[in-house]
Amino acid sequence: MSAQRKKHPFDFKTQYGLGFNPQDDEIVVDFFCGGGGAGTGLEMGLGRTVSVAKNHSAAAISMHTVNHPGAKHFTTDVFDGDPDTECGGKAVGWFHMSPDCTHHSQAAGGQPRKREIRNLSWIGLKWAGKKKPRVISLENVKQILQWGPLVAKRDPATGRAIKLVTVLGTNGKAKIQHTVAAPGEVVPVDQQFLMPDPT
Repeated sequence: MSAQRKKHPFDFKTQYGLGFNPQDDEIVVDFFCGGGGAGTGLEMGLGRTVSVAKNHSAAAISMHTVNHPGAKHFTTDVFDGDPDTECGGKAVGWFHMSPDCTHHSQAAGGQPRKREIRNLSWIGLKWAGKKKPRVISLENVKQILQWGPLVAKRDPATGRAIKLVTVLGTNGKAKIQHTVAAPGEVVPVDQQFLMPDPT
């Protein structure tokens, strides 16, 4: 009897990249920063430094400042502050966050659960709406996938999925445009406008 391997839901064989152009001014933002390991990985992979970092912990900010002295550091609650002001009006290419995982972790055991900790990941939605980063990454435990299932946003008039299409903007830069899928069109997940399942 042969053991069948379960297919993993994510494709880890594909190399993803942002394709930052040296002349563009998109920045990298790191929230819930600590020692700076995630920021270092982003710098190595993207060839550009972390510009903005935030954490409520002075110790975490101090450690991050040593490893990323060129970043603008904010020692405050992640929900405080204005994304445009913190980024100096620059566009965000990559927004990374590593929110507390104790609420979602299987190792949490009988620990008390705090709503404030469970809600930390919502900051990503605030930044997505205000700064529209090209990439949002979230470092956490596997169980955060149960935090809230995502479904395709639907056009209220037709009920068809909203899809994301990359188009060339008037300034010559690529931008994402939302369009309604054609009748019967199957939209791949990576092209769907995803939102939390309201049910």
